[in-house]
Amino acid sequence: MTGIRLEHVTKRFKTQVAVDDVSAQIENGEFVVILGASGSGKTTILRMIAGLEVQTSGHIYIGDMLVDDYEPRDRNIAMVFQSYALYPHLSVRKNIGFGLKVRHVERGEIDRRVNEVAQLLGISETLDRRPSELSGGQRQRVALGRAIVRDPEAFLLDEPLSNLDAKIRSSARIELKRIHQQLKQTFIFVTHDQTEAMTLGDRLAVMNHGQLLQFDTPERVLSHPASRYVASFVGSPEMVFLDGSVESSGAGYAFLTGPVQIPVRGVGRAGPVTIGLRPWDIAVTRAAGPGTVPARVVGVERLGSSDQVFLETAAPVTGAGGLPMPPLTLRAMVRAYDFEIGDAVFVAFDADRALFFDADGSRLESMSSPTRLG
Repeated sequence: MTGIRLEHVTKRFKTQVAVDDVSAQIENGEFVVILGASGSGKTTILRMIAGLEVQTSGHIYIGDMLVDDYEPRDRNIAMVFQSYALYPHLSVRKNIGFGLKVRHVERGEIDRRVNEVAQLLGISETLDRRPSELSGGQRQRVALGRAIVRDPEAFLLDEPLSNLDAKIRSSARIELKRIHQQLKQTFIFVTHDQTEAMTLGDRLAVMNHGQLLQFDTPERVLSHPASRYVASFVGSPEMVFLDGSVESSGAGYAFLTGPVQIPVRGVGRAGPVTIGLRPWDIAVTRAAGPGTVPARVVGVERLGSSDQVFLETAAPVTGAGGLPMPPLTLRAMVRAYDFEIGDAVFVAFDADRALFFDADGSRLESMSSPTRLG
């Protein structure tokens, strides 16, 4: 097992900064997911670790070795691509063993290792077939087998599940996690899919515009996002944001926007802020109560055991200078089939779970209570 370390790594393509001063320590045997939208720099990081791209500045270590000047073949890193890149004219057996053959490993040893890997991946019965005869999930496992058979220092996986349909993708995630736990080697997995990130990663590296915004456990990224961008990108359904201001209220402070008033826990300060709440932290009822806001259901998304309801505050509200404001729009998670479009409801907010963000998108720690999961 080998850890990987990035020290102030930057990559420029002419005038474009693809990766911007990224530093991270990936531990031995860890499953790290690099999560970000298209163009965030996540695949470029993977390619620099593999040696397929050379960083403009900074250093990359594999274990204790500085590999800045190492060719890809000398880094002992296995990479699994989104396209699988299997040889269509070769059998599964020959595809898996191809890398060993070009390294002049003895035929008997190749056969032994290919059979072991095929058994690990559950594809022994496909060894004499060609890729065109396999399902997408089987081709994905063949590509992974070709990487495993080399016994590399670490595995780099560039969106390897993105070509699979939803059902196979779910089982492939479970299978990939099982393989990682069995091999106990370092995995770095790139994806834009937060479900993959949350279910696979020991830690998540959240990227945007080449910058590493947060590197932490999935639970911490969800409950303690470093910025508004991270809060909006991680979590499904997406976090609800309301722009308003914190003002003095009795002996403390409260967040105010239109008809919404939410107490601010901890040490507060007056001024404009944005509040963030997960849809499951917004309660919807048919009866008014302390702190509730009247609203109307304008949309319902049936999700099976629960629904996502879309809401508008019912009464017109007044903003700065006495000018009318449009109704606030909200989203909440409720039990399935509790509400229909057009229902008059009341909305309450869980102040203990509220997160606050400054104008630049930074989270305000003094106002944000530790968010509970569940």
